[in-house]
Amino acid sequence: MHLFGCGSFAKFIRNCEGNIAWVYALAMVPLTLAAGAGVDFISAMDAKTALQNAIDSAVLAGASAGNSTSVAASVFAAEPLSKYGVTGTPIYTINGDASFTGKVSATVPMSFLSIVGVKTIAVEVTATAKQGGSSTACILVLDQTASQALLMNSGADIEAPKCEVHVASTGYPAAIFNNQSTLISAKTCIAGNSITDNGGTHPNLAKGCKVASDPFAGNLPTPSSSSCTNSNGNYNGGSFTMSPGVYCGWFNFNGTNNLTFNPGVYVIKGGGWNVNGGTWTGSGVTFYFADTSKIQFNSGVKATLSAPTSGTYAGILMYEAGGLSKSQFILDDSKGHVLNGLIYLPSRQMTLNSGANVTTDQVTVVVDTLIVNNATWYVTPPATKTIAGSGSSGSAYLIR
Repeated sequence: MHLFGCGSFAKFIRNCEGNIAWVYALAMVPLTLAAGAGVDFISAMDAKTALQNAIDSAVLAGASAGNSTSVAASVFAAEPLSKYGVTGTPIYTINGDASFTGKVSATVPMSFLSIVGVKTIAVEVTATAKQGGSSTACILVLDQTASQALLMNSGADIEAPKCEVHVASTGYPAAIFNNQSTLISAKTCIAGNSITDNGGTHPNLAKGCKVASDPFAGNLPTPSSSSCTNSNGNYNGGSFTMSPGVYCGWFNFNGTNNLTFNPGVYVIKGGGWNVNGGTWTGSGVTFYFADTSKIQFNSGVKATLSAPTSGTYAGILMYEAGGLSKSQFILDDSKGHVLNGLIYLPSRQMTLNSGANVTTDQVTVVVDTLIVNNATWYVTPPATKTIAGSGSSGSAYLIR
């Protein structure tokens, strides 16, 4: 009588090793397929995003050309979709409200999932644009001579379909658009005739365009900043309630701070605020930079801040003293900012770095120059403190 199904214990060791290996190999099959399915899923999502960008560009161009299906088809055909392995022919529709819709279905080829018979995954996207959109400029880049006053690097994504982006530079080049960057706006108005276009998506771009003037220069109130109410400080974790006043020197906000800002004006001078993580919440707040001081948002910050709706500082979220020397203003990795109001920093060279995610801003932004790296920024105009745009009746905007 044998105690083991493969004979004696020694024979079991010799004869069943192969069986154990087979069991292990079979167990690895579903694990490998699961990992492969994840890779295929990511590929499908990348393809769908590229398809969405393509149909966005197509309907914007078509709407700008009087709801022209031929113009839309030409723009769509020029999009680099082949590297994603997707093909499709959009269907265009002119709607009763004179808006213009494009819809396209496509299939994305699968690699790992094809082993189990899933050869493709179907994706479908749609977009609608309308002519004669907003004549409000929500981003104004002021430097008139800078080379690459606007720089959109790979992965940069500005979505401003209901307002315009204006760049005052006539430098060489005035703006650079690198591959895999996206700038969707009602119109992108660039004063200069020289840009560097390395790819990406940026419909409704006009060169040699008359840029909006700065309506805020010399017209904003100046808060008192002569006496310091707070000098230098460190906030390390925990919850804090901040009060309006004059903050002098450097303030560090570290860890998982939860900051609540009481309504009022926060004057920052002689240093700045260095912010590492945490959550900021404030309604009816204004931040004023009396000199080249700044707020630098570093890793993992989530800020929900809105300007006052009445009074002397109505509509002003963040601004600076006049006549300052140029300096940097950097927004790094964030958990999503929701900002409402005017951000008036005409001397600042603003940079949105990798990972910055401005979720839904209702802002007017005025800066010296603007660099957008691998960051996403969704922008719509605020209720007040707006800038008149080009007024072009040919502008189109996405309404999807």
